[in-house]
Order: sequence, then C-alpha cells, then structure tokens
Amino acid sequence: MGLMTGKYTIVTGGGTGIGFGIARRFAEEGAASVMIVGRREDVLSDAIERLLVHVPGASVKSMVCDITDEEQVKAAVSAACNEQGELDAMVCNAGTGFPNPILEADVSGWKAMCDLNIIGSLLCIKHAAQKMKNKGGSIVTISSVEGGQIGKWMGSYSTTKAGLEMLTKCAAYELAPFKIKVNSIQPGFIPTEVLQESMPQAWLDRCVEATALGRAGTPEEIGDAAVYFASDMGKWTTGAVMPVCGGMGLPVGADFTELVEMMYGKDMIDACNNQ
Repeated sequence: MGLMTGKYTIVTGGGTGIGFGIARRFAEEGAASVMIVGRREDVLSDAIERLLVHVPGASVKSMVCDITDEEQVKAAVSAACNEQGELDAMVCNAGTGFPNPILEADVSGWKAMCDLNIIGSLLCIKHAAQKMKNKGGSIVTISSVEGGQIGKWMGSYSTTKAGLEMLTKCAAYELAPFKIKVNSIQPGFIPTEVLQESMPQAWLDRCVEATALGRAGTPEEIGDAAVYFASDMGKWTTGAVMPVCGGMGLPVGADFTELVEMMYGKDMIDACNNQ
C-alpha cells in the first residue's frame, strides 16, 4: 500500500511539468483516483497516456478546465470526488509567469497574472474545501522561490506568488476547524518543457549555478513534497511554506573567503573547497 492509497485527488495544470510530476507521484503512491485538469485536451490526453506508461493500471482521468472560470472549477472538482462527493487532496499548481518591467508595466498583464496565480487558486481552494468539510482533506498550492525573493523584471510573478503564499496561510487558518490542511511548496529551478523551450541556455546554466546542491530539480521531487502534505505523513502540518529548491532560495550574504584566508591561511580555504 502506498502513502496515497484510497485518496481521491485533483491536480491543476497536471498535463505538463510540475503538475505532471505531482500527478505521477500520487499515482505511484496508490491514489484511488488522480484527476488532472488543464486548458488543452490534447495535452491532457497525452499526459494520461504517459502516466499509464509510468504507472500501469493507475486510475487517472482528465478534464478541460480554465481555473479562472468558477463554474469550470466547480465542475472539475465535483468530477474528481468519490461516489459520496468527497475529495481528499487538491493541488493548485496551474500558474504562469513572464517579465513585466515596472517602469513600462503592462497593467493587463498584471491583472491576468493575478487572475491565474491568485484568483484561480482561490477558486480551487474554495470548491475543494466545500468537498472536504465533512471529513477533512489537504490542499497544496504551488508557489516559487520567487515568492520570497526579488527577480529583476519579474515583479508581477514575485508579487502574485507572495500573495498566493499569504492566501495559503489565511486558508489554513480559516479551514482548520474542518480538519482541512492548506500548505504551499516553493519549487526552485525545475527545467520544465516551457522553460527549456523559451529560455536561453545561459540563463538555465545560471539557475543551476545559483542552486546550492549544484543541480536542477525534477517535477517528481516537487511531487514528493506534495505527497507529504497530502498523505498522513503531513497530518499535523498546515499553513506551512516549504522550499523545495536545492538551496536556491537561501538568503546568501557576503563572502568572507578573504577574511578566512587572512586569519587561517590559504590551506584552510583549499581544505574547505576540496571536493
């Protein structure tokens, strides 16, 4: 038996990237049902085929859903429930990010990002919680390390992810009487399909260099954290924001190499740097 055995789950933006990795880990851990939703039927159909390759016999299904449309969210959440109309886990993964310099701010772009990254997640939390009120459940939002730090030219993304984290904490407090846990994950550099197709290699390399553990993460490693929150392993955790970033989000300060060398000598530096 897996950690998700018997649980009915839904993952927004589950057709690609981090969402797919989370759906895969839920299926691998024996979820009774994994519903993935997204805007494109062809992407979802392909994702279902790939999930069944990774986890033969898994109970996986999909539904087209724009999370900024409340009626579509309500329908998708209902379709993910068991026969008693109950839901165990919701992962609010769907989101977006793109440059939008403040000096030349495109207000429509800011509004669109607020609608998707915050309002869309709010709608998912609202309707999932309504299905969880009777017996409790788990809601997981997917933020970013950028929700806790500044990314130049990415103010709209950092702002909305920070807002999503506060929404998560507010929901955790309000929904706690119903035994509904609400937590957030801050992924670091995960080279998803979109990033690899849209970003220059030099930028991808810099992201790895900025990661303390020296490598990019995988969608499935974000899925591991989602399994923790959605399973009984995380049964006493709510309102948490968990960095799963390989150390990319560490608040690194000044480099005191010169001071150490002055006080202890270059041999000390070489010893500490010896791989």
